Amino acid sequence: MAIWRGYKEVKDAGGWAALVFAGMGLYRFCKYRIGLDKDAMQSLRKLRARFEVAADTLHPNWRQLLSIIGEPSDLVYHGHPHDWVILESGDDPLPLRNTYLQWDPSFSFEHIEESIVDKDVWGCEDPRWIPPPNAAACNFLRPTCEQCGEQQSDDPNENNCHCFPSLYGNGKRQPCPVQVFRTSNGRNNGLIALVPFERGHAIGEFTGLITAHLSNTDVMASLSPSAPSTTYQIYQGRLGNYTRFVNHSCKANAQFQRFAWLDTQRIVLVSRGIAAGEEITVQYGEAYWGGLDKDCLCEEACCRYRRNGR
Repeated sequence: MAIWRGYKEVKDAGGWAALVFAGMGLYRFCKYRIGLDKDAMQSLRKLRARFEVAADTLHPNWRQLLSIIGEPSDLVYHGHPHDWVILESGDDPLPLRNTYLQWDPSFSFEHIEESIVDKDVWGCEDPRWIPPPNAAACNFLRPTCEQCGEQQSDDPNENNCHCFPSLYGNGKRQPCPVQVFRTSNGRNNGLIALVPFERGHAIGEFTGLITAHLSNTDVMASLSPSAPSTTYQIYQGRLGNYTRFVNHSCKANAQFQRFAWLDTQRIVLVSRGIAAGEEITVQYGEAYWGGLDKDCLCEEACCRYRRNGR
């Protein structure tokens, strides 16, 4: 009976998703009453909405199991996992669009895995293309990694580069264990890690619209490898991925790093060591803060951009 009582406590606190996706280890927790105290159940209640957003958007058929026991089987959260903004209080998540309407009444956002080149600016060219070092290298059909020197391929059977295996060379990418959440200190949305990310682990590629000549808006800028005097921009205002929601911190736990994959320059978000439940942050840098008349809200003791507090 103790086991079934434990299952019920988990379901009542964390919802059916917490029970369905718990795995075999839950049996031991319930049998020996490990960690099923009042504080743990309260913490689980705050995670309930996170579980349900992930379950509904990543496994949209999972609720059909509930119809067997007479429970409602209709999805609660539709669309992409990052179309929903989690609240740390455990209250119902907010639609992503609703969190931007006060600044942009026509806000919309498309989630993409690969960047899209703005043909109106670049035509058929990709400014991220990395030319071969010499004419002889043109004869090689298979690109090699600049860091490890190994052959790169999207085919896992042919790829030998394992610099960032969660992103490149291992077949279809798995969903990254992160969620968009509502910050509590006026920074709007942020990105939270659901699992630990070891130092050097790739969290995601910075994707968006590859364009140029934008001003007075947030973009990632980089020099074109094929034309060093030319700058291209990655704009995430209307399309991109979860890296769009990474906030600045003067004591950042991640960084953006250039990486060449299949002769194309990529910008990768790389962990400096991040614990589960921690907000993922980067340093935006002097170029970003230099032209802004506003304070940094990172609240770190080492903050360098808290102008009004100086």
